Amino acid sequence: MPRIFLVVPSILLMVMASSSLAQKGQISGVVLDSLSLEPLVGTNILLVGTKIGTTTNRTGEFRLNELDPTRYVMRVSFVGYGRAERTVIVSPYDSIRVQILLNPEHIESPVVVVTGTRTLRSIDDVPVRVEAIPEEEIEEKLLMTPSSVAMLLNESTGMRVQTTSAAASTANLRIHGMSGRYTQILADGIPSLGGLSAGLSLTQLVPLDLRQVEVLKGATSSLYGADAIAGVVNFLPKLPGEISETSLLLNGTTQKGFDAAGYYSERFGETGLSILASYNRQARYDVDGDGFADVAQFERTTLTPRLLHQVSDKVTIRTALGLMHENRIGGAMNEEMIPGASSHPYTERISTNRVDASSHIAWSPSEDRTLSVKLALLHSERDASFGITPFHATQDVFFSDAQFSLDLSAHQLLFGSSLRVDNFDDRTPGISPLRSSRSSVSSIFFQDEFPLLPALTFLVSGRLDFHDPLGTFFVPRFSLMYRPLSSLTFRLGAGTGYKEPTIFVEEAEEIGFRNVRPLRNVRAEKARSTSFDLNWRSIVGSLTMDWNSALFFTHLDHALLADEDSLQTDVLYLRNATGPTRSVGGEVSARLSYDDFKVSLGYTYVYATEGDKAQTSEIELNPRHSFGVVVVWEKHKEQLKIGLENYWTGRQRVPRNPFRTTTPSSWITGLIAEKGFGNFRVFINLENIFDTRQTKYEPIFVGDLSAGNIRTLPVYGPLEGRVINAGIRFVMKPAD
Repeated sequence: MPRIFLVVPSILLMVMASSSLAQKGQISGVVLDSLSLEPLVGTNILLVGTKIGTTTNRTGEFRLNELDPTRYVMRVSFVGYGRAERTVIVSPYDSIRVQILLNPEHIESPVVVVTGTRTLRSIDDVPVRVEAIPEEEIEEKLLMTPSSVAMLLNESTGMRVQTTSAAASTANLRIHGMSGRYTQILADGIPSLGGLSAGLSLTQLVPLDLRQVEVLKGATSSLYGADAIAGVVNFLPKLPGEISETSLLLNGTTQKGFDAAGYYSERFGETGLSILASYNRQARYDVDGDGFADVAQFERTTLTPRLLHQVSDKVTIRTALGLMHENRIGGAMNEEMIPGASSHPYTERISTNRVDASSHIAWSPSEDRTLSVKLALLHSERDASFGITPFHATQDVFFSDAQFSLDLSAHQLLFGSSLRVDNFDDRTPGISPLRSSRSSVSSIFFQDEFPLLPALTFLVSGRLDFHDPLGTFFVPRFSLMYRPLSSLTFRLGAGTGYKEPTIFVEEAEEIGFRNVRPLRNVRAEKARSTSFDLNWRSIVGSLTMDWNSALFFTHLDHALLADEDSLQTDVLYLRNATGPTRSVGGEVSARLSYDDFKVSLGYTYVYATEGDKAQTSEIELNPRHSFGVVVVWEKHKEQLKIGLENYWTGRQRVPRNPFRTTTPSSWITGLIAEKGFGNFRVFINLENIFDTRQTKYEPIFVGDLSAGNIRTLPVYGPLEGRVINAGIRFVMKPAD
């Protein structure tokens, strides 16, 4: 009898519990961008007044199970999007499915699609480490320097824009401490900004029409060919017809700079059109009053129309034409000859004309197969004088690339081939024709990406280059991605690369190519690199945290360097180093977003050495330590944004400087504010507020400027000092 009294209550409790569970409901659904209908990965879902919540997966889906029947307020939030709330009534046994569209409050897209592995993929799903600079960040830097992309790259972790000529203000990009010639610069996937354009391209590329910049660090020649030893930077323009847009910008600076630029994009049925037009002007400006222009004078005009045509649902063709003309003058502020002197004051003059035409054709016969073809013709002319020494050259490049991608159930395959013909003609009077060169490279490449385990993905790629005249090169690359959690990703990568030797090195740019001797008996530079990185993301309420850290190592053989003995006689001979060049280090970046505040932190450590003639020395003009912090406060509804930037650069070894062998460390602080009034936005930017300048420590040249007999010194810090610029923008989009 007692057992019956114990069993019956137990049965009743079990029945009540099962009945209670059976009455519970669930809410599931998907969160999408209201404009593009792209799934928003990692969106925060919270039932207000409870501790119940979740985040969306990689397809934007979410599910909340075992909910008590009642009325819930579901709050949906994602950084960069307006918060949404929806009331949901859960009845017993309910299974409710919802679709939530979030409106972007600004341009940044949390689902970043990249082409770093030559395929359109979410950046979270790419086994190769790809960093993307989004349109919002591009727009912030646009307000600081509308005339070029130099600042955009210089303030990114692991990268440094190095000024190569104090007089002409030319510059290139160093990644992980490697010389700028080892970074391949792409425009919409086409290698068009190197060679004769190398020193000038970063200062001449207008950022107004860019939608994204992708960066791959380390040797990536397996997919992008020669030059990609330190990494690849791909500037992606806005696609015409994607979003109707009109954007106009006027900007002026306290150093007599002026910028006027406009971008227009519209769709007309199956055809889309975009036009970028820009006029940029800068006067020669002497900051320290020594008669030498610390800021070079230039006047540049750019025109780039693009056309997109949707032939059918499966075929798309887009074409582009780029036209650019620039006159640049640096050196002495006053060019008039002093009475009794035998020569004019020293000046540098560079006239650049550039025309490029390109076409992209994409055919997708099915969702899992795509054939894409790229064709490009590039023509560059440079007519320059460095004091009394002329330098005149022309470069013509033909580029073609075809690839076929195939998605199988377990493999994502890619096969392709490319051809590049490069003709460099040195037209300088009295110069040996041996400085001119012609080369052609035909290539075949492949890539295979497949899962080893549900959380482990492997990618292998390789490229076979038939280079005339250097020979045959095979460059493989391997990448491994491990994702134990949706918020945590590890990547391990290794690759190889090579570089065709040319006279376009930093030392030659520094002296304006005068007395640079033809290349003789030099070998191709070969590199191998490896990297390991960790990515972690967390969302807690309104707080979003992104963390990225990486370790890297690059080994380079046969590095092309300037012979020191020849430099002493002002004649530049280039030869291969007898020892290896190595770069080792790490970088850490973090982004935090909370309501109206965003904080970005970045730190880079690089130790790069160069071996030659049984000696090893640290690479010059390469800070071991650098650090940056950016704080942005933004009220979207009020169209108000204020940003504060601080960047610290550690000491550097400096070459050929009679005043020092090691540079001081330095801080650069900037403040920017923008306020919108409907479609109009006004902005002001205070750059380098505390006037950090190299010329505060020593002059930037030695010799007699008035007699035209000077030698400029390597640039390790800012020359322009404090600059204030302000302007007005007009932006009109459907979302506005």
